Amino acid sequence: TDEIKSDKKMKSRYLSVIDEENKRMNKQVENVLKISQLDSSKLSLIKKDIDVHSVMHEANKRISLLLKTNNGKINLDFKAENSIIKLSFEELTKVFVNLLENSIKYSTKNPEISIKTRNYNNKLEIVLSDKGMGISNKVKSKIFDKFYRIPQGNIHNVKGHGLGLSFVKKIIDLHNGTISVDSELGVGSSFKIIFDI
Repeated sequence: TDEIKSDKKMKSRYLSVIDEENKRMNKQVENVLKISQLDSSKLSLIKKDIDVHSVMHEANKRISLLLKTNNGKINLDFKAENSIIKLSFEELTKVFVNLLENSIKYSTKNPEISIKTRNYNNKLEIVLSDKGMGISNKVKSKIFDKFYRIPQGNIHNVKGHGLGLSFVKKIIDLHNGTISVDSELGVGSSFKIIFDI
């Protein structure tokens, strides 16, 4: 009976892994289709006046389990008083989920992430920073390219097909915003998003 129990446990574990991989692949297929729509300008976003802070709270909620599993924490510092812009809630939430997931999976230890907002010159600035493994100067200029993945040598726990940041950039572009990255190997990365108000 111990063998049967052990066998059931192993089958259950394998089924769980298969289920997770299946979900991940479905998400990637969805992203490929979304990007091809964006490329052919078939996708037009329905935007409403929404507080960006509510989008970030929703993104935090969606990655809370992943964050908890990795013993991570997120510090929010919302200083922007004018944070309402015309946006597509679902698409922009996916942008922040994507950036937060990257910060978690590219962390070498317990993820430590901060999200700050501020206003200046009729602009809304959002800075998402982590203390992860960072990105080299050589790679920085390519990370928003479609299908580009940061080369990680023998690190097998970093999954994905390099669609995430190209999707992020497309959605930010469709909101007439800009995104840039500042990063240092072994120190961390900082993504800066700026919207006109």
